[in-house]
Amino acid sequence: MKRLVLPALLALASTGCMHAQAPLVPEPDEAGKCELIQTLMREQLPQRLLQGLVEDGHSSPTQVLVFVRKPDDAVLERLFAGDPSCEGPAFKVVREITGESLVLFLQPQGDGYVYDAQRASPERMSLGGEAKGAVRKREGVWAASSI
Repeated sequence: MKRLVLPALLALASTGCMHAQAPLVPEPDEAGKCELIQTLMREQLPQRLLQGLVEDGHSSPTQVLVFVRKPDDAVLERLFAGDPSCEGPAFKVVREITGESLVLFLQPQGDGYVYDAQRASPERMSLGGEAKGAVRKREGVWAASSI
């Protein structure tokens, strides 16, 4: 019986998992990150939050802070490494918020990200909620969809 244990363990260790792992999202460069954020900012939820901030009298362009959630590692990290140079007509990505702002939470999933967008301030920020949409890179272009 003992003679069979070692070969069985070796056979199990050498075969590995029987299912293929989901492809990991390649880390986009700074320009690719900006393209990703510009795509997300055109979606319904971020647009509605931007409009709400303007209606409440907050200055434009709205500050946007972007985080990547990695729940398997219990990590929340900034998408942009340094000072981001990413903006659109109604928003500007920043490293720190100084007033009422918009926060995007991205979570890698398959060949893209799922995301949540929320209002925040320097005194009040949640860690994000349920995913509200998804974004995938198809043929070199980011494409977003609601969930």
